[in-house]
Amino acid sequence: MNLNDVLKSLGMEIAFNSGADFSKMLSNSSGLYIDEVKHKTFVEVNEKGTEAAAVTSVAGFRGPPSEMLVNRPFFFAIRDNQSGTILFMGEITNPEN
Repeated sequence: MNLNDVLKSLGMEIAFNSGADFSKMLSNSSGLYIDEVKHKTFVEVNEKGTEAAAVTSVAGFRGPPSEMLVNRPFFFAIRDNQSGTILFMGEITNPEN
């Protein structure tokens, strides 16, 4: 997923042009700017549990297992319960594979 437009809409426009200032991060940042930001995640949910890639931490809770029948494409989001921040978003396009 390309995040350029999302980051620009959040106020990072200058980071994507030649006027970007990364001098607090690098000693020689002259002419440096961001060209492209991509993000890729992987979430697998099956009878053995859940596996997520590209996360720094995973919080869990104990409870009875839930059964979910997936028989058509759908969109999902995983968000932090306390902050409401979306941690992952994804789309199941072919649930039979």
